[in-house]
Amino acid sequence: MKTKITLFLAAVMLLTGCDLFKKAAELTITTNLTADIPVVVAVGKSADLFSEANAVNFSGSSTLSLAGNPDLEDYLEKIREVDLKSVVITVNGLSAGQTISTITVSVAGSGELGTQTNISSASNSFTPAVNASVYSQAEADLLADQEITVTATGTASGAMSFTVHLNFTSAIVVGAL
Repeated sequence: MKTKITLFLAAVMLLTGCDLFKKAAELTITTNLTADIPVVVAVGKSADLFSEANAVNFSGSSTLSLAGNPDLEDYLEKIREVDLKSVVITVNGLSAGQTISTITVSVAGSGELGTQTNISSASNSFTPAVNASVYSQAEADLLADQEITVTATGTASGAMSFTVHLNFTSAIVVGAL
């Protein structure tokens, strides 16, 4: 009987010990995951010039890939968890007098990161309050595919080109061994 109890306790210790070794062999990398969405707003037909007080619709998309992050290049095959903490969205390349009436940034298959209005060269950055389920789905997609597609849509005051820069503060858990 003592032998069975001893074997049982040894088995329990080995099984829980494996998890301890696995956790000890993990490394958390705090990094910024970034993507740039190039947008060209072109005025179409002359009728568009008078619609919605000169508002012109735009759309652009880009891929955010873990492979493009130098902090992760040695660990791409060992990623165990992706944790997106927050995102800062910045619109670069606007000249004085150019205005984005509204912009919505989303992750394909996950949902909307945020919407902002009245963006100009002087007021071009915002941190949206993102729904946790959007982050959760984006994290799962990054873990599975190591990339996500991000899209910016909205209306602008006229013809222009700009870049929507996304900067996700994140923690990536990788296997160190």
